[in-house]
Amino acid sequence: MKPYSLEQIRILEEKMITYEIWVFVLVLFVAVLLLIVVMQRLTLAKFKSSELFKLKHNLKLNEREIDKKDSYDANIASVQTITQIPIHNELIVTGKDLPEPGTLYKFSIPSDGKRMIVIGQREGNVITRSSEVLDHHLTIDICPIDQSNLEYLSYKIEFRREGKVLFQLPQSKDFVPMEMKESVLISNNNHIESIPIFSKISLDSPIRFRLGGKLNLDGKFNIGYFEFHLYTKDILERTGSGTKRIEKQFYVKLYKIVPGYDTAKQTKDGIVPMLARFGGKV
Repeated sequence: MKPYSLEQIRILEEKMITYEIWVFVLVLFVAVLLLIVVMQRLTLAKFKSSELFKLKHNLKLNEREIDKKDSYDANIASVQTITQIPIHNELIVTGKDLPEPGTLYKFSIPSDGKRMIVIGQREGNVITRSSEVLDHHLTIDICPIDQSNLEYLSYKIEFRREGKVLFQLPQSKDFVPMEMKESVLISNNNHIESIPIFSKISLDSPIRFRLGGKLNLDGKFNIGYFEFHLYTKDILERTGSGTKRIEKQFYVKLYKIVPGYDTAKQTKDGIVPMLARFGGKV
C-alpha cells in the first residue's frame, strides 16, 4: 500500500478544515433561524396578549358608558304611544319592571294637533302595575290653542278620571278631590272661559295629582297612592311662516309612591299591591 505524500496529507487536512467550517456555518445558520422563529412567536404572543387586553379594556369602557347612558335614560322616558300589556300566562314582576320615584316622562305636543297621556294599571303611557290604580285611571288631553299667535302658543289641558284622584293646582295649599273632568289653561292672555289660567306651570310650581283606591272620611287614601307632577318647559319652534315661536314641552314626573310596592304579594297576572304598613290597613 502506497503511503500518502506530505502534499496529499496537507490537501486532506485543508479539506477537513473547510468541511468543519461549513458544518459550523450551517449549524450557526440553523441556530439563528430557530432563534428568529422563537422571537417571532414570542412577539406574536405578546402582541395577541396586548390586543386582547386592549379589547377587554375597550369592552369594559363601552359597558361603563352604556351603563351610564342606561342609568341616565332610565329616569327620562320619552313616551309618545300608549302601551298595553297582554296577559297570557302567569307574569312575575320584579323591581325593574315597576316605575320608580323620580322617573320622568317627556311629551312633545304637535302645534297642529293634541296629545293624550294615560296613566293606568296595565295600559297607558305610564303603567303602574298597581292594585290601587285602574286602567285609564287618569287621562290628560293637551290641546294647543290660539295657533294664530306667532309669539307664543297657549294650551288647554283637560283631565278625565276613571279612578280616585286628588289634585293640587299651582299656588294652592291643599289637595282636593278631582271631578270627573277638570280643565286648565296655560296662556298669557286673559281668556273668557271660567277655568283656571296659568302663564306657566314650572318644576317648582307644578300641577300635583295623587292616584289611589278608596278614600277615607278625612279625604285621604286608605292604602296608598302615586303622586305625579305635571310641568312644562319652553322651547323655540319654527312656524309655517318661518318665524320662531315659544311653545312648550310637557313633563310628567313620578314624584313618590306611598308607602311602596309589595312585590311578594303580587297576583298571578303581575298586579302588585301596596305595602300593608300604610295606615295599618291592607
